[in-house]
Amino acid sequence: MSDMTGTSGERDITAGDHECEGATADPLSSAQAGVALVRGDAVGTAIFAMVLAIAIPLRDERPAQVLVGAVSMVLFSIGAVGCLWAYVSALERSRVHELGVANLYLLTGRTAPPKVKRLMSLVLAAQVVLAFAGAIIGAVGLTGSQVNALAFGILVPMFGLAMNSLWAVRHGSFGPRIDPSVQPSNRKIG
Repeated sequence: MSDMTGTSGERDITAGDHECEGATADPLSSAQAGVALVRGDAVGTAIFAMVLAIAIPLRDERPAQVLVGAVSMVLFSIGAVGCLWAYVSALERSRVHELGVANLYLLTGRTAPPKVKRLMSLVLAAQVVLAFAGAIIGAVGLTGSQVNALAFGILVPMFGLAMNSLWAVRHGSFGPRIDPSVQPSNRKIG
């Protein structure tokens, strides 16, 4: 991961032509904030993968069920708050930039540099695959009133969507508004 910080001579994943004028200007909007979101996404996914690795063989044990449920709910909660935060921030940016939902949540187009887009898309795909694999494996052999606690993992990709959208709204590259006749106001939303 040392190449993410630009120390290996490669271009920093959050710097250059992908920084926007509309991004918020505070100490955390520097290169470290972009890297922090990418790393946070990867760390959250790694934690989820480790929890599944523990919970799958022990899926009938109550502590494993509680563990996978708790971790899934925490990651989902972070994701829900992050998506809402990114959405409100996107509303602010949309006054001067043309933002699309796919650009915001899936980093499509030229929203993010290829390196960031590839990494964050792979991490989101891993979350989806792990979630479905866990839910399917957890459903195998269930009888009567047994609970598939591994199905809680289906909530985890909300975390990846939030990390994508937070990265996009803070560091993404968006074009100017297509309809310049709509003048942005100076009022803050919220």
